[in-house]
Amino acid sequence: MNHFFLQLIAEKKVRRQIKVLQKIYDAKFPLTVDEIAEDLDISKRTLSRDIKDIEHSFPEQEVLELNTVYGYSINHSHYVDDLIVRISEESPLLLIVNGVFQGEFKSIDEWADELFISTSTLHRYLTYLKNLLKEFKLELSLTPIVFLGEEVNIRHFFFNFFYSMNDISTISHPTEAEYEFYIKVLAEYDEITKRSNYSQYRRGMYWLMVGNTRIKQGHFVKINPELKKIQKQMETYQVLAEVMEVLSPMFVIDSIPEDEIVYMDLVTLDTFVYLEDRVTIGFHSKEEMDAVDDFLTKAFQVLGIDEIEASDLRVFISYFRNQVILSKLTPLFQKNVYEVNQFIKNGHTALFYKWIDLLQNDPIKQIANIEYIEDVAVNLTMFTHCMAYNKRFKERERHILFTFDGPNAYLNYLAILVEKFNIKNVRITLLTNYHVTNELVEERQVDVVVCNYKDDNEVLNCEVYKAERVPTENDWEQIRNIIFMDEII
Repeated sequence: MNHFFLQLIAEKKVRRQIKVLQKIYDAKFPLTVDEIAEDLDISKRTLSRDIKDIEHSFPEQEVLELNTVYGYSINHSHYVDDLIVRISEESPLLLIVNGVFQGEFKSIDEWADELFISTSTLHRYLTYLKNLLKEFKLELSLTPIVFLGEEVNIRHFFFNFFYSMNDISTISHPTEAEYEFYIKVLAEYDEITKRSNYSQYRRGMYWLMVGNTRIKQGHFVKINPELKKIQKQMETYQVLAEVMEVLSPMFVIDSIPEDEIVYMDLVTLDTFVYLEDRVTIGFHSKEEMDAVDDFLTKAFQVLGIDEIEASDLRVFISYFRNQVILSKLTPLFQKNVYEVNQFIKNGHTALFYKWIDLLQNDPIKQIANIEYIEDVAVNLTMFTHCMAYNKRFKERERHILFTFDGPNAYLNYLAILVEKFNIKNVRITLLTNYHVTNELVEERQVDVVVCNYKDDNEVLNCEVYKAERVPTENDWEQIRNIIFMDEII
C-alpha cells in the first residue's frame, strides 16, 4: 500500500475501505467477515457497510467474490488499483496539492466551494497536509493556500508527491515536451562526454518536471555560495552548463540562473545508479574523505567483514560521498520510501540496528549532516546484503532454518510444507527440539531463521522472519524474497 497516498486521504472511512480491499487482496485466499474485522480492529457491522460501499463503487463489475462458506476474495487484482485511482481523482488534499503545484492561488473558502465541502471540513482535512509538510520542513499558509519554506524543500515535496503518486494517479505527469527535452539533454550530455549516461530515467523525468514547473512560475533555488563555488569546479557542472547553452532556445525564460544549473547538477546525484565499476568523483574536504574512510573501516570490522572487494567498497564510498554533497543542499535527500524502510527494518532487523548503532556513535553523523539515521541505515543494510549475496552465493549453498511450534499433527503438516518449499542451492532444516541461539546459528552456518512464534530472549545475528502461526502464501513469498534478493551478514 502506498503510504504517501494514505497520508493524503483525510476521510477515515475511505482509508479504512482501502485497507479492507488491500487485506482481502493480499490474503490470496477467501477471508471471512470475522477474520477481516478482527485483523483490522473494526466491528462486523462497520465492515459490512464498507463492503457494500466498495461494491457500489463498481456498479458495472463484481469486485468482491463471496462464497458463503469460505468468505470474500477479489477476483481481479486490478480492482484495488482502480479504486485507488478513483479515490485519488476525488481526494480534496490531492487536488489541492496539484493545484498549488500548478500555481493556483486560492483561499480556503475558494477551495471549499470548488470541492463542494464545508470550510470547517476542509480545515480538518488540511491538518493531514500540515503534518505531511512538516516532514519536508515546510509550513502551510491558508491565505491563500500555499507552501512556505526553502525552495529546495518545496521541490523535494513535489517530487516525492508525483513520483510516488503517479503509479496510482493520472494527475500531473511529465509532458511530452518535457520528455523530448529530457531525451535531448541526455543525448547532448553523452555527445559531449563521449560516454553513456547511467542515471535513472523515470526519476530524472520527475525531477525535470518539478524543476521546470517551478522555474516557469518564477520560483528559483538559492545555493549556498560555498557549495556553489565547489560544485562549479566539477566536470559534470561544466558539461551541464554547455548542454544548457546549446538547448537554451527551448527554455521559457531568457536564461537559466547559475544557481539552477548547480542545482540540476547536484540533483543528478539522486538519480545515480550504484554500479560496481562506478564511483562518484567530487570535491570533498580532507575531513569529509577521512571521515568516510574511517567510518567504513570501523563498520566492516564491527560487522565481521574481513575482506571486501574493491567494487563493493566503491559502492559504499560513492553512496557516502553523494550523501555528503546532497545533504549540503538539503538532508531530505537522505529519506527513503516508507515501504522500503518497513520491509528492511522488519525483515533484516539485526543488521539494520548494527548500522544504526554505528551511525549514532561516529563523527560521520555530524560531518555528513546525517539527520535521517534510520533511512541511511536502511540503505547501508541493503548494500551490505547485496555484497554478502554476491560473495556467499558463490561460496556455498544458502541455509534456511525453520523452527515452528504447534500441536503434534500440525507440526507434521508444516514439515510437509517446508519440504515442498525446498529449492535449488538452498539447504533446508526444520528444527523443533532445540532453542535457536546465536551459538547454534554460527555452528550450523544458518543464513535465515523462520519461526511462527515470538521469542525475544535473544537477538539473533542472522536474518529472522516471523511467519503467521499458519504460514500464508505471503509468508512464503517474503521468505523467497529474503533468500534471493537479500543476504544477511
